[in-house]
Amino acid sequence: MLKQVSQEEYTKAVIAAIQLAQQSTSGGRMAAQALLSAYNGEDFQLDIASLSVLDRNNFETIMTVIRGRYDTGTEPHYLVENGSQIFRDLWDHWERLHVVERGKRECPTCDGRGRVYKDDDDDEGQECSHCKGKGHVCRCQM
Repeated sequence: MLKQVSQEEYTKAVIAAIQLAQQSTSGGRMAAQALLSAYNGEDFQLDIASLSVLDRNNFETIMTVIRGRYDTGTEPHYLVENGSQIFRDLWDHWERLHVVERGKRECPTCDGRGRVYKDDDDDEGQECSHCKGKGHVCRCQM
C-alpha cells in the first residue's frame, strides 16, 4: 500500500509542477494538463499515455500532484500564494488543452506549441501564424 501524500509533499509537487507548466515544452504541457485537471477536471483532462514524455523526476512530481489531490482533497490553487491568478494564467496559456480544443489536430507548423522559435536562444518565440497561437487547427487546415 502506498504511503499517503502529506500536504507539505503535495505543496512542493504543485510548486515544481507550476514551474514546469510555465515552460512551452512537452513536459510543460504535461505538467499543465495534470495541474489543470486537478484544478478543474471537467474542463481539462489528463492524457495518461502522454506522461511518458516526462523524465523520471518530473513524472514522480506529477504523480505526487495526482496522489496529493486525492489524499488531501485540496485543490492545488489553494496551496500556493496567488494560486487563483497562477491557475488562471495557466488556463489562458494552455487553453488548447481544454476539452473543447483537444479534438483538434496539433498544428504542424509549431508542433502544438502555438509559438515558433527561430533558434535555441529564442526564449519567447513568435506567435505561430498558421494556428494563430492556439496550437491546434481544424482538420481542414492540415
